[in-house]
Amino acid sequence: MFGTDNKDKPERIIASYIYNITKFISWPPRAFNFSVSPFIIGIYKNKAFGSPLAITLREKKIQDRDWKVELFNSAKEIRNCHLVFFSDIHVSEIEGVSSYLKHKSVLTLAYNINNFCQNGGMINIVGEIPNLGFEINRHSLESANLEISAELLNLATII
Repeated sequence: MFGTDNKDKPERIIASYIYNITKFISWPPRAFNFSVSPFIIGIYKNKAFGSPLAITLREKKIQDRDWKVELFNSAKEIRNCHLVFFSDIHVSEIEGVSSYLKHKSVLTLAYNINNFCQNGGMINIVGEIPNLGFEINRHSLESANLEISAELLNLATII
């Protein structure tokens, strides 16, 4: 249904990072409408990550919840989302999305976007596969009432 299951494709590797990062973040209960609400992952403008993410997540749960992937082309489309993933966009777009999501419990996560965290983004996966690292903006996480594990902070560059 979603094509090849090639685990070495860069999109599949980044999808695995997205999934694993969710294990180190805690969302407040009010981030979910109901106890059975799904965990919603938004992909901002780059639909190339949709299928690899769905393949990576099949038969898995996020935060003990079923999950759903949605594609967004503008900040105003983002509603009831728990994580928004960005790649291949200009950092100037991040400021608008970050201000729209300000004080909402939505994790903003990117792959190799220069100055992502400096412009309000929360976590930026940086580097080239297989040598990936993290940049983290703790202030943005705290503003969104998201808690991050010390284990992930210890692996990151704090912005």
